[in-house]
Amino acid sequence: MLITRNGGCSSTNRSLKVLTLLVCGATLLFLAALVNAHERKVLRVAGWDVYADPENKSKTIGYRSFEEKYNVSIEFEPLANLDDIVDIAESRDDYDVFIISNEGIRILHDMELVAPLELNRLTHYSSLHHRLRYTEWASFDSKVYAVPWAWGPTGLLYDTDVMPEPDSWNVLWDEAYRGRVALWDDVSMIWTAALALGYRNVYSLTRAQLAEVRTKLLELNGNVHGYYQGEADELRFMTEGKVVALNSWFDPSARLRSNGRNYKMVIPREGAVGMFDSYLISASTHHTEIAHQYINHQISPPIQQKLVRITGLEPANIETLALLTPDEIKALHLDESEYFNRMLLWDNMPRKHLYKEVLEDVRAHLEQLRMQ
Repeated sequence: MLITRNGGCSSTNRSLKVLTLLVCGATLLFLAALVNAHERKVLRVAGWDVYADPENKSKTIGYRSFEEKYNVSIEFEPLANLDDIVDIAESRDDYDVFIISNEGIRILHDMELVAPLELNRLTHYSSLHHRLRYTEWASFDSKVYAVPWAWGPTGLLYDTDVMPEPDSWNVLWDEAYRGRVALWDDVSMIWTAALALGYRNVYSLTRAQLAEVRTKLLELNGNVHGYYQGEADELRFMTEGKVVALNSWFDPSARLRSNGRNYKMVIPREGAVGMFDSYLISASTHHTEIAHQYINHQISPPIQQKLVRITGLEPANIETLALLTPDEIKALHLDESEYFNRMLLWDNMPRKHLYKEVLEDVRAHLEQLRMQ
């Protein structure tokens, strides 16, 4: 070690200089991070819970690449039914984007809670399925308010290891599956029972038809393991082996296979209700440009591919087919030109209060059975 003229050590001075540089560098990085965090905008999204990222439920599918590209943080509020989505939109609680099913679009529009879209900012809009562009569901006064991103039937999901492929909704009433059936805790159980009875006017049932549906559902309660509230409940019922058949508005078969469960979704001969879910921009957002960028990102083929593989729902963007395997295309019926037309699209019910009365009776009856 060399001794300097002032009595210090040259190696000690060099160490101090290095330490000083490291501290300064770390300080600069910390300050840069603070500035970046301060500048990073937040886009708040609310909608159906199935669209949450499987590993981070407070984010949406595809969030990572969007956040990295635009320096924006996504915050997602996952919800399990239409009324909750409408309620949160009505709260005006600083949400920027909503994901809602087709029958909810007019509700948000008529409540003046959403803004018309600037389609010139959505470069992927022209690649959407022809039945999903400029639809009567999404257009008002020649302006488009909603951009579809996923669609599919509320089909019959069944355990292929336990039962043969069913061709009728009435399999849910088969006593062989007593205690092993589940239903979505939603008005869709009424639609399902109506289809099983042979009715197609599922959104406009008469009082007499609703009485038949009520009786049908009370009978079904004897087979019901439970009603599921949303995606998490549904997946838990199946991964734990508690149910072998249920109605489901998305197809989690691929995810279930990774847990050793083999399920398949079918549309029974009586048909199925179905929906398409769309993105809408809040009328009160302060992030209009970012909201458009986000929606365009979500309907791009790479993100649509992620959507398919996570939810089992059909993609809105037809260019996504180039990224799917032949087996995926076949399983999603994307090679069938009329598959979309086989669905009875979810619609508003003129006498919804009568449906709610039936639901209350059926739920109360199941609770009574559980207490016996």
